[in-house]
Amino acid sequence: MKLNRRKFLLLSGLTFVGTKACTQVKSRNSRTPGGLESGFPPQKVIVVGAGVSGLVAAYELAAVGHKVTVLEARDRVGGRVLTLRGDFSEGHFVEAGAARIPSTHDLTLAYVQHFGLELKPFYPREGLYIRLKDGKRTLVSSDDLTKALSQVPIFETTKISKGSDMLPQAFATALAEKINLGDAVTRIEQTSLGVRVFCKSGLEYNGDFVLCTVPLPVLGQIDFNPPLSPLKQIAFSGGYNYRPSTRMFVEFPERFWETEGLNGWGFVSDRPEELWQPTWDSPGKTGILHSYLKGKMALAMDALDPDARLAQLLQQWKQIIPGVTNYQVSSISYSWMNDPWSKGGWAYPSKSQEEKLFNELSRSEGRIYFAGDHTSFTRGWLQGALESGLRAAKQIHRGTSERISS
Repeated sequence: MKLNRRKFLLLSGLTFVGTKACTQVKSRNSRTPGGLESGFPPQKVIVVGAGVSGLVAAYELAAVGHKVTVLEARDRVGGRVLTLRGDFSEGHFVEAGAARIPSTHDLTLAYVQHFGLELKPFYPREGLYIRLKDGKRTLVSSDDLTKALSQVPIFETTKISKGSDMLPQAFATALAEKINLGDAVTRIEQTSLGVRVFCKSGLEYNGDFVLCTVPLPVLGQIDFNPPLSPLKQIAFSGGYNYRPSTRMFVEFPERFWETEGLNGWGFVSDRPEELWQPTWDSPGKTGILHSYLKGKMALAMDALDPDARLAQLLQQWKQIIPGVTNYQVSSISYSWMNDPWSKGGWAYPSKSQEEKLFNELSRSEGRIYFAGDHTSFTRGWLQGALESGLRAAKQIHRGTSERISS
């Protein structure tokens, strides 16, 4: 499905952001954060994947005049940035993917500022936090926790106030007609003269360069002619681990935990779990608790049916917040391992895998380039996706200039 700007805004329901983003792009009052040098003849670049890495690459290449086409298998942009809206009462929304921005992630913050997106604190500054260690529950004041976390810059975090998906939506609104949704790439061919990209629908695209930004397990589903390097084939065939990640959200009719002075946030040392309350800064009576599961815990929950999953989660939460089983609740969960276009939360290689394969993952092969957070050391964050996409855009742009001068 090809988007024009009006259709994109209608589908996304984000007119206010789209208008601002598009106006800012068109006005060119300042250079984009990527700052590619202009003045080179335009090339046709096909970007596979409309996650954040693909979007930032397309945005920066288009900004200096390249003819960009973005192909996305999903019916939405954003990749592993997914804000779930409409599933809860009182207008609450939750983040199934990227949710927070550390203060040290300068590139992420630069694009947030570029598009005029509003930020606000991620963690609450009031109420008691819960800590569960060795089965013992203790309460920690927000002041004490804030002081402790301030010593670790990565924990000084903010969030995009209207939802994390505002960032990919801002990129996509500016690109609009250049994005094609709902059509998976199945084959990529390259010759000395250019590239051909084939989609499941039967559509074909011709270009000068291809940028593949899909996660490694998905990259292995694309047929390449000529084949990719043996090391890349090892990586996308399971030789480069991906971290299971599942988010579970439970809505309660009231925020009963506040009667104990709790803010609904907790840290569990006994198992790989974090407890968040995404509604801590939202008006309304209802409240949502969120469990962020990783690794074996995520896989164990993924194996259960929805009712059993909820029952098990509430039993675990009883140790942290007594009373969670006293209410009629609604819940949803999202497994990135079970998402066919992700097949995992983020790249999570062993030391030996990284030493053997990491440098290969970002190495171009002829006219085919690669990006995605698996090609960055800042894996699992918006920053890593942005870094990799911008790095690939610069490689393609530099390759264009080198071909022209040679």
